[in-house]
Amino acid sequence: MFENIDELIEINLKLLNMSKSQFMMRINFKDEFGFNLKNSKLFAEILEHKGLIVLEKNQGFRCDLTEAGRQIFLSGGWIKYKQTIESLAKYNDMATMDSHVKKMEKSFIKKITVAGIIVLLLCFFITLLTVEIFIIH
Repeated sequence: MFENIDELIEINLKLLNMSKSQFMMRINFKDEFGFNLKNSKLFAEILEHKGLIVLEKNQGFRCDLTEAGRQIFLSGGWIKYKQTIESLAKYNDMATMDSHVKKMEKSFIKKITVAGIIVLLLCFFITLLTVEIFIIH
């Protein structure tokens, strides 16, 4: 497959965006050295799967840039987009962990409250028994 897929996406997203009609033939996709990409069909399918292009259904040669692909390019490119997504994923993981810790804290507080009520009731019954013993004797 492609070892430097993110760099290739960055390059070709720029090419697609800079073309007047924002489409190009998949055989014109370039590698990092400016040469035509060897497995352009697979690369086009990857771009389509990521929602960056719409691949022509009949012959599969024409690749039209999607609005999402255009916005990603205008927002700084594919690599910046991936970094943002990864940062958000880390943030979501931290938020989930924080939420889990808060749930554990609430559970712990509930357990301590129940234990305190049980101890209070036991003290009350022991006091009653002690009073009963002293009254009987």
